[in-house]
Amino acid sequence: MEPGRDVERPCAEKEAPVGDMIRSLERRIWLASALILVGAAAAGVLGFASFRLLPGAACGAAVACGNFFLGRKILEKAFLREGEVSKRFVAQYVLKFLGLIGVVFLVVRSGWFDVLGFLLGLTSLFLGVLFEAIWKSFQPAD
Repeated sequence: MEPGRDVERPCAEKEAPVGDMIRSLERRIWLASALILVGAAAAGVLGFASFRLLPGAACGAAVACGNFFLGRKILEKAFLREGEVSKRFVAQYVLKFLGLIGVVFLVVRSGWFDVLGFLLGLTSLFLGVLFEAIWKSFQPAD
C-alpha cells in the first residue's frame, strides 16, 4: 500500500458514481410523476378524462416515489457497505414490501381515489427508470 493513501478511499470512489446515478434516477422519477399529473390534468381540461383521475394519480405517484426512496435507503445500507447482508436487511425489505401491499390494498378498497388514476400514478417509477435509460443511452461512453 502506498504511504499516505486512505484505506477507505477505494470504497468511497465506488459509491460516488452509484450515488450520482441514483440521484439522477430519482430526478427522472420525480419528472415522470410531474408529467403524469400534468397529463391527467390536461386530459381533464380537454374532456378526455374525469378530474377524479388527478387525486388518484397524485396518490399513486406519491406511493411509487415513497417506495423507491425507502427501497433505496434499505438497499444502500445493505449493499454499499462492506460485509455480509444482515437479517435486519431482510426484515426491513420484507416489511417495506408488506407495507406497500397494505397501502395499495387500502387505497383500492377504500374507494377514496380513482383506481385507474392510482395505477397511472404508480407507473411513475417505471417511466422514471425508462427516462433514465433513454437519457443514458444517448450519453457518450466514459
